[in-house]
Amino acid sequence: MHICELAPVTGNCQTLAAAWAGWRGDKILPRRSNVRLADITGSLPWIALVDVFSETEIIFRLAGTMIREIMGVELTGRNLMELTDPAHRLARGVRTVQTAHQPCGALWVWNVTFENRNIRPVENLSLPLWPDEDGRPMQNMNVCGMLDTASSPRAINNSQCLASAAQHSFVNIGASLPGAASQD
Repeated sequence: MHICELAPVTGNCQTLAAAWAGWRGDKILPRRSNVRLADITGSLPWIALVDVFSETEIIFRLAGTMIREIMGVELTGRNLMELTDPAHRLARGVRTVQTAHQPCGALWVWNVTFENRNIRPVENLSLPLWPDEDGRPMQNMNVCGMLDTASSPRAINNSQCLASAAQHSFVNIGASLPGAASQD
């Protein structure tokens, strides 16, 4: 899908999509210094920023409080691959690198397990950022939102292991899409 067709369901994903478009202006994508947190204040607890070094090294630069609640652990400084089901690490690493380096966006749904085995769908949007300094890794800014907002479930009290996305789509931001996108 093209960025003009992007229609996330949750307010958090809609907020990031609109803010990111403003930050980039007429460029393909914004620099990290173009990010204005005031534009996404209400979504900050749901935001994560990752440094994308390689398909096996995707480090959380920061993670909002709701991300920590959903995952059951502090994420800042951790490698996303450590939290990914081993069967899905290769595909997740490839897709994350493609999002950062194509560059393109990604919109997906994860089914997250909460306390009492309560499984709830969570919408996620990831959009890339150019680093401010040469030699620094590309970054992806991610936000998530609960698709079922009837009540806020309690997180499990240990580390969540992420399985494959229930749905995943790349978003063309003007630099085309990855050629052979993994479907895992």
